[in-house]
Amino acid sequence: MVFDIRSSACAILFAAAVLAGCSKSDASSAAADSPPASAPPTTAQANEDLSDISKYKLSMDKIDKYIQSQRNLAAKLQSMTPAERQALKDRGEASDANASLDDMAAKIEKEPVMVDAIRAAGLSPREYVMITLSMMQTAMAASVAQMRPNDNQDSLIREMKANPENIKWYKEHAAEINQKTKAVEAEMKALDSDA
Repeated sequence: MVFDIRSSACAILFAAAVLAGCSKSDASSAAADSPPASAPPTTAQANEDLSDISKYKLSMDKIDKYIQSQRNLAAKLQSMTPAERQALKDRGEASDANASLDDMAAKIEKEPVMVDAIRAAGLSPREYVMITLSMMQTAMAASVAQMRPNDNQDSLIREMKANPENIKWYKEHAAEINQKTKAVEAEMKALDSDA
């Protein structure tokens, strides 16, 4: 099972585009009509962001709030016109691939639809970013560890800069997380088909 923030296309187009900025090595710039891209983060900033993500502790309460924020966003997007949804998507696609965690949270803060959906679920934009990136990192590290059972698991997880507690937690709760994400995906597909 792989946690995929892009699986519910309608509700998270913007979020996925904003959070795609987690790749610190990509030197691509924002679209020409978007605000100027921020300067690439320093190595120290990139290391600090990675450290923050690898120290972050996941919990089912956080995952539930994250999923609720997606539901909230889907409901908000349902009431928007196609042109408004496209504009939101376009702004998200103009994300800077060199964005720091703070930059990603700040971009969400500038989108009332996003920030309202996230806050209504009990999260801050930064917490939303942290859950997303931590879950992506955890799921990826857990998958790699599973594919390489003969390797030293502790070394492998450390090499991937993942939180070992999150890997353990994720393995224990993977079925529940999968069930919850599939349920919200089905809800979003139903909303899309009603549009």
